[in-house]
Amino acid sequence: MWKKIVSLSEDNQSVIAKLSPDFNISNSFDSKGLSEVLKSLGAEDFFVIEEEVSRFINLAKEEKGESYSGVTVAEVRDAEVKVELSENDMLASMIVTGAYKGQPLKGPQIVKALSDAQVTKGINKLALKKVLMMSHQLKPGETFTQPVARGKDPVQGKDSRFIAMVADPTKQILAPKTEGEGKVDMLNLGETITVAENDVLMKRVPATKGTAGITVQGKVIPPKPGTDTILKPGKGSEISPSDPNQLIAVVSGMPVIKEKTVDVEDALCLPAIGVATGHVKFKGNVVVLGNIESDMMVRVTGSLTVGGFIESADIQVQGDIEVAKGIIGHTMGDDGTKSCVVKSGGTIRANYAQYSELQASENIELAVHCMNNEIRCGGDLVVCDSNERQGTIGGGSAKAGGKVTCVQLGVEGDTATEIHAFARFGSMKERQSKFKEHYNLAQEATMDVVRKELEFKKKPKAERSEEVAIKIEKMKAQSNERLEKAKAAREQFEADFEALLEENVVEVKNKVFSHVTVLFGDEKVRTKRSHGPSRFSFDQFAIKFSSLLGDEAFEDENDI
Repeated sequence: MWKKIVSLSEDNQSVIAKLSPDFNISNSFDSKGLSEVLKSLGAEDFFVIEEEVSRFINLAKEEKGESYSGVTVAEVRDAEVKVELSENDMLASMIVTGAYKGQPLKGPQIVKALSDAQVTKGINKLALKKVLMMSHQLKPGETFTQPVARGKDPVQGKDSRFIAMVADPTKQILAPKTEGEGKVDMLNLGETITVAENDVLMKRVPATKGTAGITVQGKVIPPKPGTDTILKPGKGSEISPSDPNQLIAVVSGMPVIKEKTVDVEDALCLPAIGVATGHVKFKGNVVVLGNIESDMMVRVTGSLTVGGFIESADIQVQGDIEVAKGIIGHTMGDDGTKSCVVKSGGTIRANYAQYSELQASENIELAVHCMNNEIRCGGDLVVCDSNERQGTIGGGSAKAGGKVTCVQLGVEGDTATEIHAFARFGSMKERQSKFKEHYNLAQEATMDVVRKELEFKKKPKAERSEEVAIKIEKMKAQSNERLEKAKAAREQFEADFEALLEENVVEVKNKVFSHVTVLFGDEKVRTKRSHGPSRFSFDQFAIKFSSLLGDEAFEDENDI
């Protein structure tokens, strides 16, 4: 049927559908057979205007005049191109549609497309050539997308940096260099222990502003400048009068390198602490190249660095304690008292500890193992090496104010191990009660003001004093403000509390053995068998045990 209806236009650029007056269309007339007829006319690559085909079919069935005058249902179309922006206008891509027996793209068309999209920056000329080439190769209606322009991301500014200009003596002691047959070079160890007056201790590299970026449309993207932090004078150090970005020593002593400053403190450097030295009490930092021997007592107001072992000694230090090797003791008597007691007002770091009592205000960090110790720390307990291959907490008890992390928890056999995590929970619950109490009191105070206002408004207008009305309004505003502050403080505390509960867990990266007891507050669980990588957490009501591999989960059970 279509064969008698369609024909090429005089310029061979389109196909016209047209009814002759003596031609009758059946109600079943549709687009079927049109493609074969177009092929017979040599117009198979023309663009078929589907909506015009449908419109012609409806016109023909209704015998309307336009169906007799002719409707264009297919036509020659040149290749088309449009520009699409993405990635917040940082990328411009050209989408090419193949020609329907028409002409491929030409240079001016591409230039116009870029101009219409206002793309002016980051244009890739080779990509434009590829677009031109592909327009010759695409089949009719086939599309091809080519990125042709990319913006320039801003270079964010860098924060201030602080570069220590002197070696850290504690690090040097903990990792001494050797020469010859594995012997420690004691002279080299002592070279950088002290600094002299006017020595440069630290340099500050100021923050940078960064470099602006630009979109493909030429819009400037301002960079985020780095945070500029000043260099701070420390104990025994000051800002150089000739250079505000240099910190110099004002006294001689041992440098203690910190994040943004360097302290210069009195330091005592000893080859060892033992019978030859006697007990040591020192106001400042103490560096021990070798071991602290049995029955020695050490009291230090600064930090303590030990290049060897601490063995069955009594150590109390106000700062950090760093031990290159291990902390070793033994159990004395039936009460379980330990022969080695190490207490720090900061953090304790060592390779391992066994049969000792360790206390730290902050963290306790051991690399290899923690065996049969009595542990107390205000921060986190970490028993894990850098590769997460070693790190066993076995036997004894540990109470950490924060999180407990280890590779293995417990040991084979019947040795009991007890872990008390997030020991701050009790004090947090007390603070929670106080916040609730403050909020309730603020609510009661607000209700008192509301009651006074109601009583005042019940009075006849003639008996209402303007002064009393103003006073009530002022009290109302103040009570509402207190209530909002109490509410905001309570909500903030609750959010912080939930975050701490989520963060301060017991995480075991490899294996949990039997006879392990984990406590949070007054709640506890005990393992009856071994488990793989595991996590113990607390939601204020029950301890939750879950596998880090996702293959098992227990909740609110005393034995797992």
